[in-house]
Amino acid sequence: MSEVVIPFYLNWSFWTVCVATLALVLSQLPPIHMIFKRAKLDMELYSRIHITHKVGNPNLDLHLILNNIGGKVVRIKEISATIKRNGEQIAQLPAQSYLQNPDSKTPILLTSFSLKPKEEWAHSVKFLNYFSRNEEKEYRSAEQNLKENILNKRELSQNKDILIEADTEYLKTFIRMYKSKFLWSANEYEIQVSIKGKNQKANIQKKYRFTLFESDEEELSKFIQAYKYGDGIFWESGKHPGVIVQIVEA
Repeated sequence: MSEVVIPFYLNWSFWTVCVATLALVLSQLPPIHMIFKRAKLDMELYSRIHITHKVGNPNLDLHLILNNIGGKVVRIKEISATIKRNGEQIAQLPAQSYLQNPDSKTPILLTSFSLKPKEEWAHSVKFLNYFSRNEEKEYRSAEQNLKENILNKRELSQNKDILIEADTEYLKTFIRMYKSKFLWSANEYEIQVSIKGKNQKANIQKKYRFTLFESDEEELSKFIQAYKYGDGIFWESGKHPGVIVQIVEA
């Protein structure tokens, strides 16, 4: 008597294996509603920003929070801040570096990075325009001359613990750069933070407002008084940290 062969589609063991396999595969996939969601970012800024400058060249520190609220990986290519005063654009500052952790001292170069769905990126980001090649060359030369002038005077000084003032001629380059680049005058400002990704549909920008008062301008202008000691040029006393101001979304 021949053995009866049961078709595979009537074999419950076969279907048990199929269902288990299918359940395993589906468990590894994102939810259906996430699959069809487009690339999308959400952005927040901490309510206070740090403003400073390097011989007038404006610097901004913003605590930026990015969330991928879409269903696809987003590749961030560029972050920038556009500054307007009285409705007129006065600067566009690209993001150059960020702090890995709140207590970090050394910034990390900001390069393109990716955010997975539901992933968050939150860091303190520094925005500035680096000096041009010619400006950098001029600055480094003037910095070296200023340093040598102060060190030579220190060698002749009988009191090695006092601050030594450089001769006026060695300050001309820094004062000229400060006057041509300084823009943090007392006024109302608008800042637009723009995030650009590889997928342009994920691009996002938000506008904020902040006010600089006369006391803020005065504090930032004080930097120049320390240049004669080399402070803020080839060494940092820490006495001129800049100002922290509140921002509101426009």
